[in-house]
Amino acid sequence: MSAKNIFVFVFSLFLQFSFAQENFDLTEKDTIVIGYSINPPFIYKNNDKLVGLSYWMWEELIKEETTIYKYRELPLDSLLNGLKKGTIDLVISPLTITSERNDYIMFTYPYYISNSTFMVHAITNKERFLTILSSVFSWSFFKILLTLFLLLFVFGVLVWYFERKKNSEEFSSDSRGIWHGLWWSAVTMTTVGYGDKSPKTVGGRVIGLIWMFAGLILISSVTASITSSLTVDKLTYTVDDIHNFRKKNIGTVNNSATETWLTNHFFSNVKTYESFEELIHGFRENEIDMVAYDEPLLQFTVQNEPNENWTILNISFNESMYGFGASKQLPLKRRDEVNEKLLHLKETDKWNQLLVEYDLDK
Repeated sequence: MSAKNIFVFVFSLFLQFSFAQENFDLTEKDTIVIGYSINPPFIYKNNDKLVGLSYWMWEELIKEETTIYKYRELPLDSLLNGLKKGTIDLVISPLTITSERNDYIMFTYPYYISNSTFMVHAITNKERFLTILSSVFSWSFFKILLTLFLLLFVFGVLVWYFERKKNSEEFSSDSRGIWHGLWWSAVTMTTVGYGDKSPKTVGGRVIGLIWMFAGLILISSVTASITSSLTVDKLTYTVDDIHNFRKKNIGTVNNSATETWLTNHFFSNVKTYESFEELIHGFRENEIDMVAYDEPLLQFTVQNEPNENWTILNISFNESMYGFGASKQLPLKRRDEVNEKLLHLKETDKWNQLLVEYDLDK
């Protein structure tokens, strides 16, 4: 064979190989490795059978496929590494779409938007009673009462001072008159108004007028402060409340978007677990004070653990978009096909019905 023929033969092989690589499709592989981790209600096991929102959507996506799929249950960290290395072709667990992950993962369109929150042990009646007692006998509570009595005393003495001569019948000039002034100050502040004591002088009435308006404001503020100090279960939280949790031992899933958020916001007492199941087990064994993770998963856990005294805090952070994640080996054409089917499925009655069933239609 001449050198020219050898060159033509080798060049033709190179073209065939290049053509095959350009037209590589995930469906042409003998077996496609599908990774997942248990993330209820999106994917979990019921009688050893996979169920959940994400799994239903995946089953619908491949309903007309003839490709052979092999499923592998792995922790989140292993799934992400598998996608990066190409040992996992596709992950059907809900993956939070982030810019960091987008560098090595090819995401589908998001099919659900959620956020992270906290799960804690709900307090018992005994703990609630002890908390109320500690609030009542706290220094903050006593400061409120001392301020109240100090103002009551000041205005009582002032009205006595103006009334002691010209209205001695109601505010005598002796020590009993001071007591009468305190009595008037108390009934005026509390808006009881018995009418047995009332200022007659101009000075006394000016003091009375000031005290009536001041008393309305004061009693409202004191009532609010006392109520706040006695409140055990907060109903609403703000973003500022999250900073108060920095001293708590918080648990989350390793390499999750929630862990990244906690780290970026300087939470130092964070313990990570390889899987969501291990995280819940650690919380059950009191290894951590609270759980920080995706709200749908924590809400589903609380609803399906009736024997556990757990509750979800009414606070949201780290808004997340869920999508399927594929290896970069997946051709763009194939991903576009998946996205087209995924968008269609999101508009079906069945998808909306599942959202209602799992209490995710918010």
